Amino acid sequence: MAARVKFRTKPEKIVETMLYLAHKGIELSQYKTVKLLYLADREHFRRFGRPISYDKYVAMEYGPVASIALDIINGKNVLGVDKDALPFEINTIGVHSLISDPKRDIRRELFSKSDLIILDDTVEKYGHFEFGKLYELTHKHFAYSRAWNNQKTKADPMFFEDFLDETANKEDKIQDLEFTALGM
Repeated sequence: MAARVKFRTKPEKIVETMLYLAHKGIELSQYKTVKLLYLADREHFRRFGRPISYDKYVAMEYGPVASIALDIINGKNVLGVDKDALPFEINTIGVHSLISDPKRDIRRELFSKSDLIILDDTVEKYGHFEFGKLYELTHKHFAYSRAWNNQKTKADPMFFEDFLDETANKEDKIQDLEFTALGM
């Protein structure tokens, strides 16, 4: 199956969304960061037809992963991101990384009002969740289970159209979103 609803990645927005989360005063492990991005993007896409961060999602053993955010956390080169000038600290201890110490305010002009509402709601609902609870929650989502159950690699792509609920008009929504996503 090929993705039908495709958005161009926006590395600047991914970094800014990570910074927004860093300002929230919660412990942000690499795991929690990629899960909160996923949960916020999933909810925003379901309600408004587009994600917030424009990251690409993959199904991995421990659940859905915002792959570009994870690459940034892991210090990999990401086109459009200066890993030496990130607006937050990434502290790595062993195999665990924590995002902390925002270095500047967020650039609010990069976010819509709905982006900020969904991000705040996501932090309020899930920001206190520990690994096991996030694991359990996200493994139940259709988009993840569909990608994971059809896996060919350790990180198979997840599809935005699979974030939608199964409804009678889902196909019509997907056709509209295919067209809309071309312009984003």
